[in-house]
Amino acid sequence: MLILTIETSTPMERVAVVRNGSVLAELMETVGRGHTEKLLGVVEEVLSRSSVRLRELDVIAVSIGPGRFSGLRVGLATAKGLAAASGLPVAPVESLAALAESARPYGGLVCPMLDARRGEVYAALFRLGDGRERMLRDVAVAPAAMIERVQAAAGGESVLFLGSGVAACADELSASLGDRARFPDDEVSTATPLAMAAIVEELGPPDPAEAATLEPVYLRGI
Repeated sequence: MLILTIETSTPMERVAVVRNGSVLAELMETVGRGHTEKLLGVVEEVLSRSSVRLRELDVIAVSIGPGRFSGLRVGLATAKGLAAASGLPVAPVESLAALAESARPYGGLVCPMLDARRGEVYAALFRLGDGRERMLRDVAVAPAAMIERVQAAAGGESVLFLGSGVAACADELSASLGDRARFPDDEVSTATPLAMAAIVEELGPPDPAEAATLEPVYLRGI
């Protein structure tokens, strides 16, 4: 399957073309203002670098949230525009599920956390094994509250924490969970293209007509 992935749930924008588990081209950029104008150009550059034309793709995968309000809005609008021009389907990918899937090599319990600002994180809990089992639903809460929920759900098991929300509470995680709090060897702040593509391949491309009805998942009105 030939997939264009657009991940804009955090300030680290990632756009890539993935074919059958291999990244053909990828661009990453920390963005601020001007996000709307730049994203389409990034998509065009990634397609050019991968020597793939838009209509040759099988599907466009886009992060649907939760995450940064403006990023989700612009990412989804861009994906919808590309779909309207090409007739391609748009596959919505949950940001936290894709971030958890990015930790596939580690396995076990994984808690993806994104910075939600206002002293909160977007977070969930998954178990990675043969598949990906959701243990806790997506929430926007204070880090301390999330740590309590994870402790209750994990029992005595260790948990891998990753994402842009970890930095704000790494000391608290270690204090509460001790050695049971694990962190990736390399920083993973946002979902990888391979993780997004893997989720799309699990479900298969949606009906192209569904693209028009897609909306971001914000969890709160920000």
